[in-house]
Amino acid sequence: MLNSSGALRVRAYTAGGALPVSNAIVRISGAEESNRLIHYTLETDRDGLTPRVDLPTPSLDYSLSSNPPEQPYSLYDVEISAPGFITKRIGGLTVFSGVDSVQLINMIPSSGDGVKDYPRGSVNTVIPENDNLT
Repeated sequence: MLNSSGALRVRAYTAGGALPVSNAIVRISGAEESNRLIHYTLETDRDGLTPRVDLPTPSLDYSLSSNPPEQPYSLYDVEISAPGFITKRIGGLTVFSGVDSVQLINMIPSSGDGVKDYPRGSVNTVIPENDNLT
């Protein structure tokens, strides 16, 4: 049951963190049956940051229990795109109740020849579930 909330911000950067990526479009969506209807579209500011968004999570009590009846976090998927950069996707981002999280995303410049995919493989990331938390 999602009766609490945690916060998420996304920070887009390039050049090893030296340059923010402004005006990037960030899409956040629920990755589980319980939050599948959650969808946000945000834009990064001149510092490469999105506004803080509150997302539904299970109760904080589950995070404090050594044997919670269900997982103590919610899973979300993030997609970020910006002109001149390759679109990136992150699946399985965890959001805990009462925690303000910042997801750092290193944007890769595109070659400018219309190629949308990273030439050396996938830029899509799926964060594996933490077995110590469930």
